[in-house]
Amino acid sequence: MIAAGTVPDTFIYQRIMHGLFAHGLGSEALRVFNDIKLRGYHIDAVTYTTAIDGLCKMGCIDEARGVWSEMVGKGMEPNEHAYCSLLDYHCKAGDFVMAHKVYDEMLGKGLKESTVSCNIMVTGFCVHGRLDEALGMFEEMVKRGIRHDVITYNILIQGLCKAGKLGDAIQVYEQLLSSGLEPSVSTFTPLIDTMCEEGQVDSATEFLKLMHAKGLVPLVRTNDSILNGFCKARRAEDGMAWLAGMLKNNLKPREQTFNSLVELLSSSGQVDDALLVLNLMLKIGHELGSLACTMLVEKLCTGKLFYSHELENILATN
Repeated sequence: MIAAGTVPDTFIYQRIMHGLFAHGLGSEALRVFNDIKLRGYHIDAVTYTTAIDGLCKMGCIDEARGVWSEMVGKGMEPNEHAYCSLLDYHCKAGDFVMAHKVYDEMLGKGLKESTVSCNIMVTGFCVHGRLDEALGMFEEMVKRGIRHDVITYNILIQGLCKAGKLGDAIQVYEQLLSSGLEPSVSTFTPLIDTMCEEGQVDSATEFLKLMHAKGLVPLVRTNDSILNGFCKARRAEDGMAWLAGMLKNNLKPREQTFNSLVELLSSSGQVDDALLVLNLMLKIGHELGSLACTMLVEKLCTGKLFYSHELENILATN
């Protein structure tokens, strides 16, 4: 642009910096930031905040603090976005002493708490397993008149599911519905995953139906979780039916899930189905795991000679 004789303005520089930070090119973004100063452009609060936010996301807290000090030194007060960038860094790092310090400083400057800043704190608490504090912040938001959004609920649901507190997560889901907000894909995904992990696969399929009824498209992994749930519950027929539905919709289970199904079918004596699944997974490009292979071979060795020939044919054609 400069070589062509067009001199970029501050706004264009901001967009360039934002793009570089978004692609993890922090050094190049800082080079652009310094170029703005060398060319004598006025650096406004938005440009400083762009640099602070990008550096925090890159984990470069010392550099972010340096830009912060420069900004304040020029008489510009950081806005909520700038404070939230620092807050997000410290929460992700698990440094809640500093997070609270930043939060209190933000309030001391006359900036108000918002759903965004509270969500950052709730996320940090959940990520680091501090669920009591996350729930405490959730309740404090109500007392302070700060509205929950669907992201607030999703953060809590994910945190509770990760901690194995499915019952509590469902209660939060019910609160979400009572609030009048609409659940999203991110609401249902951890609930369905956890239900399958805990053997509640029928409940998981009901939640999947709810997703479809609301016009939500589940992640591929959600269907995979349900198939894996049937395997965990040793429901081979349901697993085969679910696999057929997935393949009909061009959804491919993970290699691990295929292996779980082969293991289940082999241990249940359903060798024909196990060989069928083996053929499918090899065509997709997956590999048979050692445990699934051992279990299948054991059944083949104790079964008919026909099966060994069929296995040879499958392996030869894939």
